[in-house]
Amino acid sequence: MTIMKDSNTTDGLYQSERGQIDPFAFDEAVTEVFPDMIRRSIPGYQSIIDITGLIAAKRLQPSTTCYDLGCSLGATTTSIVNAIGDRECKIVAIDSSAPMITTASANVVDPRVSFEHADIRDVKYADASFVVANFTLQFLPPEDRFPFLRNIHDGLTRDGVFLVSEKIDDDEEFAELHVEFKRDNGYSELEISQKRTSLENVMKIDSQDVILARLNDAGFTHCRIWFRCLNWISILATS
Repeated sequence: MTIMKDSNTTDGLYQSERGQIDPFAFDEAVTEVFPDMIRRSIPGYQSIIDITGLIAAKRLQPSTTCYDLGCSLGATTTSIVNAIGDRECKIVAIDSSAPMITTASANVVDPRVSFEHADIRDVKYADASFVVANFTLQFLPPEDRFPFLRNIHDGLTRDGVFLVSEKIDDDEEFAELHVEFKRDNGYSELEISQKRTSLENVMKIDSQDVILARLNDAGFTHCRIWFRCLNWISILATS
C-alpha cells in the first residue's frame, strides 16, 4: 500500500521583505510548504506527475529497478507505485535534501520503495528500466550534467527509458505568462522578485536544443517531448 500525505501549509516564505536573500535551498522551511509552492509555481506540474506514473506502467520492466531522482516528498514515486499495481520491482527514490527524505520516507509506504539521502551524481545506476528526474537536472551545475546523463544511460537496461522534466530558456512571451501564472496563484510582486533572486545562481536553465543535444551526446537514441506548458517541458529518452 502506498500513502502520500501532502502538507496543507501555504507557501509564505517570501512574503516579508528580506534585507538579505540567501540562495534557494531545499531546507526544512521549503519542505514544509513544498506541495503548495510547486503547485503554484510550475504550470502543468500535476499532469506531469500523473502521466509519469502512466508511462512507468508501460515502460518499467518486471524485476528491474526504477530510480526517482530528486524525489523531494515522493509525489512521483507515489504516482509510479499507484500506476504499476503489484508489479515486482525495486524503486529507489533519491534526494540530497535530508528534510525531504525524512518526510517522504514517513509519508510513502510500500515494501518496494527505498528512500536514500544522497547526491544523485555519486550514485552508480544499474539494471534500471525506468529513471525519472522531474525538475532536478536544472539544479545541477551545468558542467556536471553531461557526466550525470552518461551515468544514467550506462545504467539502463535494453529499451530502458529516462524521463526528464525541466524549465527551459526559450520564449520570452511564455516567460512573462509564467509570471502571470504565479500572480494568478496568489504570489505578490515581492514574493516573485525575492524568490527569483534566491534562485538565480542555484537554478541554471538550458534551452530545449541544448538539453536534447546533451541527451543525444550521452547516448540516448530517441528523445521525444511528450509535454510542454509555456517554458516547462518533459522529455522521454530511450537508451
